[in-house]
Amino acid sequence: MEEQKPKSIKTIGLLVAIFAGFIIFSNAMGALTWAVMGIGEELNNQNTENAGSISWLFSYYIELCLTMLLIGVAFLVGGIFIRKCKLWANQMVSILSVLLILVIWGLMIAISVSIGQQDGMEIFRYGAIFSALFWSLPLGLLIWFLNKRKIKKHFV
Repeated sequence: MEEQKPKSIKTIGLLVAIFAGFIIFSNAMGALTWAVMGIGEELNNQNTENAGSISWLFSYYIELCLTMLLIGVAFLVGGIFIRKCKLWANQMVSILSVLLILVIWGLMIAISVSIGQQDGMEIFRYGAIFSALFWSLPLGLLIWFLNKRKIKKHFV
């Protein structure tokens, strides 16, 4: 008799797919708004010699949104196939979660450094670090859950 798979796997797959939908929608709308309003044109025309500054991030905003859009699509596919207990989807979502944690921390550190250089804005540096913790904690829990021995044995 085949062992029944935990319902939590299907629930996590659904949550990953919903999270992916938010990533796709928010980054598609951000890129579309940025392009329609032409915000990035003046930033692209400026010389951004400091690669760690916030202006450097804004000058590549559309590229960042499109990269996140691709990550969101990959998360969506992973979430759908996690529900079907596919091992490759488990591994893909785990790797993408690590990548997303690195992206989040990289962006928040860049924002923190940029904000910290402005007078009177030092307190907001902590907000960027808190935001990184807020978004990376669920991703870390997702990685932990998907790779628990008790859960991973259900993936084929």
